[in-house]
Amino acid sequence: MISSKPDGFLKCWESSIDLVNVLKHEIRDGQLSFRGKRVLELSCGYGLPGIFACLKGAGTVHFQDLSAETIRCTTVPNVLANLEQARERQSRQPESSLTPSRQTLAPSVHFYAGDWEELPTVLSVVRNDVSEVTTGMSLSFSEEDFMDGCSSQDGSIIGQDSSSRRSRKLSGSRAWERASEADQGEGGYDVILLTEIPYSVTSLKKLYLLIKKCLRPPYGVVYLATKKNYVGFNNAARHLRSLVDEEGIFGAHLIKEMTDRDIWKFFLK
Repeated sequence: MISSKPDGFLKCWESSIDLVNVLKHEIRDGQLSFRGKRVLELSCGYGLPGIFACLKGAGTVHFQDLSAETIRCTTVPNVLANLEQARERQSRQPESSLTPSRQTLAPSVHFYAGDWEELPTVLSVVRNDVSEVTTGMSLSFSEEDFMDGCSSQDGSIIGQDSSSRRSRKLSGSRAWERASEADQGEGGYDVILLTEIPYSVTSLKKLYLLIKKCLRPPYGVVYLATKKNYVGFNNAARHLRSLVDEEGIFGAHLIKEMTDRDIWKFFLK
């Protein structure tokens, strides 16, 4: 952990673990299944909940963070390392028709960096009423773009010849187009995952608008793990709940309450 950011990476890591544990219970209780689902993790950091969705059979998992550096240096290495380890483990297991969980792990994985307000313009899985495509995002990659090297901020691949780098450079628009070819059908994410949310009203409104645009009706759900209080701030999840209640589009349920952290589930009514 980075000691200079005790309320950043460390708190998000703790919330991510709490959220993954809740997701395990939801699956066990028959309240959730990731198999074949479209999943979006917002403010992903290390991407633990999204990785968990991959390992549980999600068909599409997209990772977003505000910071391109976080995506390049933290999210991508962690996601790819976990997927590779899982595939190696599967390859050593005997095949059996009775164990579908051992089928080849091959989710469609993409990475995005940028502000929530611009995110729907480049996501490959959005509601049908969000059709305009722009290049507002600063970084947008798929899993295969990282298999032979590390990413630079403009989307090229380091460690290959210059012609290869040029051919594999991705703008936000191009990433949207390519992913759209693989993600046909009704738009929207089945599950949106989020650990920690902002405390400013402006940012919370951006988050709420993004959820409305991206969640797939009629059964889409949002799982949110958040710290109850930072010094000088109230519970951001409850502020988000207030925004939700004002319109009445979503319902909300407090799944688990801990000493310093809550896990919420938001769902379309």
